[in-house]
Amino acid sequence: MRTNVNRTVSFTLIAVLYAMQATPAFAQFTGAGTQATNWVVQILTPIIPLAVAVVGVLAWTGRVNWGWFVGAIVGTALFFGRDQVVTMFRGWTGT
Repeated sequence: MRTNVNRTVSFTLIAVLYAMQATPAFAQFTGAGTQATNWVVQILTPIIPLAVAVVGVLAWTGRVNWGWFVGAIVGTALFFGRDQVVTMFRGWTGT
């Protein structure tokens, strides 16, 4: 029983130490992350409106729930408006 407690305490300590070191380590990848995000947006830009249209037709014919169509619309708005949403939340929190 004591071994399990020691393992748990050791694992928690190591996880906390790794978490404190994560911020400086991830800071160097901000440029690559932006490039990857832009690439994904370029790939999905022609596909997303077609997908929303397909889900709309499926909802209209009763094949899927209308919640899927609403979810597709909200997901599209959040996907393409992510920068504005982040700016809005930062304005609310004052950061």
